[in-house]
Amino acid sequence: MRWLFLLLLLACPSVKAQTSMEGGARVAALGGAGTALTGESWGHANPASWATLSERHVGFFATQAFGLEALQLGALHVVYPFAVGTMAVGARTFGYEAYRETRFEWGGARGFSLGTTRQFNLGIKFQYLQVSVPGYGSGNTITAGIGGLVQVLPGFDLGFHATNLHQPSIAADELARTLAIGIAYAPIPSLRVVTDVYKDVRFPLSLRAGIEAQPVKVLSIRAGTTTAPARISTGVGLHVGRIVADLAAERHVYLGWSPAIAFGMTW
Repeated sequence: MRWLFLLLLLACPSVKAQTSMEGGARVAALGGAGTALTGESWGHANPASWATLSERHVGFFATQAFGLEALQLGALHVVYPFAVGTMAVGARTFGYEAYRETRFEWGGARGFSLGTTRQFNLGIKFQYLQVSVPGYGSGNTITAGIGGLVQVLPGFDLGFHATNLHQPSIAADELARTLAIGIAYAPIPSLRVVTDVYKDVRFPLSLRAGIEAQPVKVLSIRAGTTTAPARISTGVGLHVGRIVADLAAERHVYLGWSPAIAFGMTW
């Protein structure tokens, strides 16, 4: 079975697009709808969210798409706010011995005042990507993404995130170019609803939505859904002092479950 997925991965880059489990377990549990989330340290859904952080953060994330060893992803990042803005660095790896993607990331974000009460947050992220297939060689390129995030009304945030507008490619294969527009609405502090419209130029339009409830201070409960292809997700978050642990699981309508876990610490 894992050789079947390897062949699919090499022949068609859509295999990873079949799961939303790339941007941290919180976003994964929300169906991948994280473009307008504030306080999100991973920055995969929107690097502008780094500007909403006031404390330093280090985190680790791991997932295994559809439970297959060949489709493992692991990531580590550090986010560090400064007076002039927030800087983030990280690394991630995907695959196994027969196919390996390695990424090193760097990004930054800053908030700009809009009047006396609102702020527009702008973020950018660069990645050095290397793909290695033993027996076939390797290739590398630089990817880039830019995002924005603004509070339109109290409890109502709007965000966007665009990636790879410069059309990078490896071995003549063009990498994903995406655009996501999202909203997040928090009618009360303990409840948040998020939705995204997500478009990869290679695939149909995807709609993503999720809900996050915090019945007590130390616990968050999450659920989400995604179209094109159809997926559902769920997860929980635990907040104990400066330690955060997130668990998520996503079910693809045909391919099954993908679990994910993340640990983080602020200081």
